[in-house]
Amino acid sequence: MKRIDKFIICSLILVLTLLFPLSSLSQEEKQRDSTGGKFGSLQKSLLIPGWGQIAEKRYVEGILFLSSEVFCLYKILSYNHKSNEYYHLYKEANNVDDAVNNRELAEKYDIRRNTFMLLAAGIWAVNLIDIYVIVKNKQKKERNLKLKLESGKNKELVFTISYSF
Repeated sequence: MKRIDKFIICSLILVLTLLFPLSSLSQEEKQRDSTGGKFGSLQKSLLIPGWGQIAEKRYVEGILFLSSEVFCLYKILSYNHKSNEYYHLYKEANNVDDAVNNRELAEKYDIRRNTFMLLAAGIWAVNLIDIYVIVKNKQKKERNLKLKLESGKNKELVFTISYSF
């Protein structure tokens, strides 16, 4: 891997870490965001894959989605750069053999770039499905039926049924 590529990846990870610190929100804000505040987990994952999972304290899933999306982005940019180089060589070729060879290489890297673009879109879609299921399951847990049996002030038995939705 080239030195500039390593620098770009490290810079991206550093920026993401500084922009989205895990412990910057108070406990109340975390609870409000994850249960449908103005900027909930689903919206976070819509913007950056894995961010919603991290907000829901599913760190392994979040880091997996985020790192795979960053890897796909890196490969897309890398293959695009290689394709552009070979296309430039194709346009400047002096003979037919070099032109054909460079054009085939440019097309090969275009196909690889497009494959990683499709893979990145798939990862993004799976990320959204995953966070949607997480949020829906969390909302189902909040909707529940509670039965209470208590003794009252005058030693009477009180039976309470409550349903939260």
